[in-house]
Amino acid sequence: MWRVRADRLLSIMLLLRTHRTLTAGDLAGRLEVSERTVLRDVEALSAAGVPVYTERGRHGGIAMLEGFRAEVGGLDDVEAQVLLAHLGLDTFGDLGLDRELGSALDKLTASAPPRLAEPVRRLREVVHVDRRRWFADPDDVGHLPALRSACVAGRRVRVRYASPRDDRPRTRTLDPLGLVENGSRWYLVAYHRGDPRTYRLARVRSLEVLGEAAVVPPGARLTVVWDELRSGFEARPGPPVEAVLRLRPASPTEEEELRGALQTMAVAGGDLRVADRGDGWVDVAGRFRLARSLVGLSLASAGAVEILEPASLRARAREAAVASLGLLDPSEAITVSQRQ
Repeated sequence: MWRVRADRLLSIMLLLRTHRTLTAGDLAGRLEVSERTVLRDVEALSAAGVPVYTERGRHGGIAMLEGFRAEVGGLDDVEAQVLLAHLGLDTFGDLGLDRELGSALDKLTASAPPRLAEPVRRLREVVHVDRRRWFADPDDVGHLPALRSACVAGRRVRVRYASPRDDRPRTRTLDPLGLVENGSRWYLVAYHRGDPRTYRLARVRSLEVLGEAAVVPPGARLTVVWDELRSGFEARPGPPVEAVLRLRPASPTEEEELRGALQTMAVAGGDLRVADRGDGWVDVAGRFRLARSLVGLSLASAGAVEILEPASLRARAREAAVASLGLLDPSEAITVSQRQ
């Protein structure tokens, strides 16, 4: 919680420097917290020596003394450690900003009290952030720095994009709203012919930043549009399925791979319940996003994954297996290795 609060305090200071005066409601909406939380944070900033104050009247609100520059000493020790030991450097590296971020952190560190040097060094040593998903190839983010510049400048872009439904790249002219990193995958949120869309950067084959200004709806906010697009996407596949599977891995490596695959299929935030039955058998229960993914894993595992429950999903896997066998040429010699 202290990390979230430190981020929020810094965000309030940056917003007040940019906009001079904002109402508690404005700040609450931008930070996605309650007005009461904003007022508590403003009190905390004031107590820490930051010159924030309220202006009454029709055009009043919360403001910060013009020309004020924050010092690291205005944060408590833990908040300063989190800021100076910033552990998300690889995200800024994707954006082409790792050098600038490193330089900024060095300047902040130079102004920090000497007592923070060792705790910051230790925090960097004992915490490592790895955004990569298990068994996933890294995305190609070569176009990310140029797209970041286009989004900041509010410029239209022309891309050749290969959609999941059609691998043949097609040219699109887009009005960028912003960039989103989700599970180490980067997405461009942009308007195409007036409608918001998401474009995975790994599918962008070429990019041209145009001289025209991007046209986006007034007041459009990246976080709101992304959440709406994501909710719509997640609602399409159908309801999640509760399932129990039995794993019979041939080796510890295969067991790790199967567990990793199941974890990626699980509903976000859902924990898998694992029971070791002995003799190399492991039962895994959980809530999964797509039933067809479990069926596919069962068929592809050559007997290493058996669906136990629900019975309807087990029957669906059996039907898929029978249908696949029906496509084979009877004259072909097939050898099936039995697992003991």
